Amino acid sequence: MSESTVKLAPVPDWADALIDKADTRIRAIDLPDQAVISGNLAAFGAATGLDPQGAGALGLVTSESYTIRLARDRLLAVGPLPDNVRDGWNEAGFALTRTGGADQVFELSGDGLPVLLSRATTLEDTGPSPSALVTFADFRATLYAHERNDLLRLHVERGLAAHVWAWIEAALES
Repeated sequence: MSESTVKLAPVPDWADALIDKADTRIRAIDLPDQAVISGNLAAFGAATGLDPQGAGALGLVTSESYTIRLARDRLLAVGPLPDNVRDGWNEAGFALTRTGGADQVFELSGDGLPVLLSRATTLEDTGPSPSALVTFADFRATLYAHERNDLLRLHVERGLAAHVWAWIEAALES
C-alpha cells in the first residue's frame, strides 16, 4: 500500500449501529420517504397541508410527515406525501424529487449533545436558524429536533455516513 492510500472507515451495519458514550447516544434510523421540493413552497404547502416554511437548524418537528428548510426556495419533505402531488413538475409551481435513501439519518440524544455539537458545528445555542443545513464534522448535513428539543436528527449523504460515524465515535472518546 502506498503512502498516498487513504484508509476509509468501514461501513457499519446501520440496522444495529449504536454509539453510547460520553452521555451521548447516536443510532442510525431508516427514513425511506424523503423528497426535495423546489419552487413555489407556498403552493406545495397548500397542496399537501405541510409547513411551507420548514424547520431550520435545531427547529422542532412533531409529526409523521414534516418539512425541513434547505434554502430560500427548497425544502426536504420527510414522511408519506399525499397522492395529489407527483414526482417532477407540478402545475401549482413546484417540483418534487424523491430522494429515498440518499441520506443516512442519525438520531442523537443525551446530556452530552451540547459538547458534541460544539465540536462538530458552529451553531450557537440561540434557537433555531432559518435553514436546517449545517456543516457537521466538516461535511454538509441537515440537523433538526424531532418530537422533542433534546432528540436531534442528522441527515448526511450516505456515501459520507461511515466517515461521519467514525468522526463522532472519535470525538466522543476524546
